[in-house]
Amino acid sequence: MNKKREAREFCFQYFFHVQLPVFEELKSGLSDKEILSSILDYKESTNTILSSDLTVFSNQIILGTFKNYKELELIIEKYLKNWKLSRISKVDHTILLLSSYEMLHDKSTPVSIIINEAIEISKKFGSVDSGPFVNGILDNVAKNEVNA
Repeated sequence: MNKKREAREFCFQYFFHVQLPVFEELKSGLSDKEILSSILDYKESTNTILSSDLTVFSNQIILGTFKNYKELELIIEKYLKNWKLSRISKVDHTILLLSSYEMLHDKSTPVSIIINEAIEISKKFGSVDSGPFVNGILDNVAKNEVNA
């Protein structure tokens, strides 16, 4: 597994974890310091060890996704055909949020790699339909939103 995928999987697991009821509190305006504390608590509780550069990368992705949550939800929703955001699986939803943030705001990784990583993570944690579903949505986001 490449190093950034390890960090992306950590981001996915953290975000999936906080999509429990506590997620509402996190979405509603905790400070960066409080979110970083939450990430550290989660990392310690799961015995996750990331190098310092991957810790910085994962913290940026998580903080950025929280800060841009509403925008990301609207963008993802635009490309759901015959689906509502509330009806897609938490796995797919989480992957779409994190990957959309990275494509639209991080710019340190080529879009094709971000999409490929998202597909691989969805195959690992999602259903048999997750890979193609995530690919389709992210492909539309890339074509219509990146550098738009």
